[in-house]
Amino acid sequence: MEAHLRTAEVVRFEDIGTGVTHPRRAYLKPETPFASLTWKVLPPGRKSGYYESYKSEIAAYELDKLLAMQMVPPAVERTIEGSTGAAIMWIDGTRSVKDQGGEVPSGPQFAKPIRMMQLFDNLIGNPDRNAGNILFDAANHMILIDHSRAFVEDRKLPFRFERVDATLWAKVKTLTRAQLSGALAKWLDESMIDAMLARRDEVAKQVDDLVKRRGAAAVIIP
Repeated sequence: MEAHLRTAEVVRFEDIGTGVTHPRRAYLKPETPFASLTWKVLPPGRKSGYYESYKSEIAAYELDKLLAMQMVPPAVERTIEGSTGAAIMWIDGTRSVKDQGGEVPSGPQFAKPIRMMQLFDNLIGNPDRNAGNILFDAANHMILIDHSRAFVEDRKLPFRFERVDATLWAKVKTLTRAQLSGALAKWLDESMIDAMLARRDEVAKQVDDLVKRRGAAAVIIP
């Protein structure tokens, strides 16, 4: 998947028409293993009051790999027509929460991915999770897109939570600076990694407080 993103020929572009960062869809040749990608050219910097960077898209994917989440589509750095940006796998056949009326699905099938999404967004400091960037495929697997505003230096958690996924939390709370730097130093400044670790520590504090009040079984969910 990553090799296809890096090397497949771009035969045409199409404006997507959605998203404040104005991504475009690039159609590829050959069309397998997938036929198109999302193309984001966002040099790091503040725009419209938000920090934005194409590198954050790649960092989100690399962190997803490190945590074995399998929720963020593959993303690589690429130069097309003289511009460098993030080439992100386009997954056909998906529908967004926005397409379904704006309400995040409820029920046992969706509880675990929602907990994972909340923890991931708090870890990366993503202030921009909305109904348009939570996707589901035909098998109802949750797919998380649009992370160009994540990995800010703000150490506050962007979202409240009441529970964490046990498997993902076990991985997150044992993350080391060496692991994060090894996976993300090409895409993030040290100050961004510092902020991520600080947010992780704040999650840990809140988890401990919740456990004291409600018990571990009600907070850390398998």
